[in-house]
Amino acid sequence: MSTTTVPLPDERNVTKLLEELEIPFPPDQVLWRVTNTSNDKKRGQIVPYADQRAYTDRLNALLTPQGWTRDYKIETMNNITRMKKGESIVTGKVLVSCLVTILGVGSHSGTGEEWADDDNAMTSAEAQAFKRACSCFGLGRYFYDCPAAWIDLDPYRQPVKVPTLAAWMIPENWRKGVRPMAKSGNGNTSPSAANGASHQNGNGISHNGSGVNRNLNHGGPGNGRSAQNGVSSGRSNGNGHKENGSRNTSGNGSTQKNSATAAAPNALDLQITRMERLVGPLFYRNVLREFGKVNQPRLIRDVTVKQKVLQMLESATRGFDRLGAVTRRLDRNTVDALLEKIQAPPLHQISDMKTLENVVYGLEELAGPRQPHAA
Repeated sequence: MSTTTVPLPDERNVTKLLEELEIPFPPDQVLWRVTNTSNDKKRGQIVPYADQRAYTDRLNALLTPQGWTRDYKIETMNNITRMKKGESIVTGKVLVSCLVTILGVGSHSGTGEEWADDDNAMTSAEAQAFKRACSCFGLGRYFYDCPAAWIDLDPYRQPVKVPTLAAWMIPENWRKGVRPMAKSGNGNTSPSAANGASHQNGNGISHNGSGVNRNLNHGGPGNGRSAQNGVSSGRSNGNGHKENGSRNTSGNGSTQKNSATAAAPNALDLQITRMERLVGPLFYRNVLREFGKVNQPRLIRDVTVKQKVLQMLESATRGFDRLGAVTRRLDRNTVDALLEKIQAPPLHQISDMKTLENVVYGLEELAGPRQPHAA
C-alpha cells in the first residue's frame, strides 16, 4: 500500500500559508448568532461566525487532508446546578480540548464547553474547541475583531435583517490591506498594546505596564541591546505619531518635525522585518498580531507600538538564546520529559512568549544555577 508524502513548507511558504489562513471567509459562509436579547425580546445582540466545516474546507484546500491533523480530549463534570427556563436543575458540563497540528508549522490547542443537558452539547463543545485552536493560526481570528451589533428580532428571536459585512471582512478587500479600524495601524490601538512603559524587578525579568511581557533577557537592559535599537523616543503629538524632541520653527511660525523622526518608522520596519529570521515566521507573526494588531510592520503607524513590537521580538531572541544555552546542558530525554509535562510543542515549534518563558524557566530550573557572569 503506497502513501503520499506531504512536503514540509519552508519559511517563505509558511509565511504565505499564514497569510492565506487569515483571509476572511466568503460572505456566503458567514452566519450570525444571537448572543443577548433585550428584556422585551424584540432586539438582540448578534455576532458573526462560520460553521466548522468552513474551517475544515480552508485547511484542506491549503494543506490537503494529509497536511494537518486534529485531536480531541473530552472530559465531563457532573452534579452542577444551574438555572434553565426559570427552574433550578442539576446537570453537568462537557469539556473538550482540541489540538490542531499543521505539519511543518506547529500545533495550537483550544478548549470548548457546553451544558450537558443542551441538545448537541458534544458537537457544540468540539466545534468551539476546534475553531479556537484554528484561530491561533489566524484562521477565523478576524471574527474576534467584529463588535456585536444590536438588531431587531422576529417572533422566533431570529434577526429580521442581518447587518452588512464591513468592508474589511470581504476577502478581496482583506487581500488589498483593508483592516478594522482598531488594527489599521492608524494609532487606534488598545491601551495594552500602546503601553510601552516597563520596569525591571530584581531577577532581571521586566514587565510592561499591561503585565503582558516578561523580558527573557537574563541580565536586563545592561547587556547593551536597546529595545529601541537607537531610535530615539520622543513625545506623542496626540495623533498616534511620535515627535522628536528637537523641533525647527520656520519664520512663519509653523513647526516642522525633525527629519530624523520622519525616517524612524522605516528604520523600525527594517529592524522588525529582520527579526523574522531570528525567531521564525510563526512566532514573528504572532507577535505582530498580538502587539501590533497587524500582519506587516509597515501597517503600524504608531512609532510607540512599533518599538513595542521590536522590543518583544528582541526579548524573544534573547529567550531563544537562553533556550539554546540551557538545552546544551541537558540531555534530550530530560528536555522531552519537561515538554511533555507542561504540554509544550517541540522546541522548533514554539510560537508564543508564554510557552517560550515556561520552557526556558522549566529547563533552567532542571539544569540548576548558572555560573555567575564576570563583572
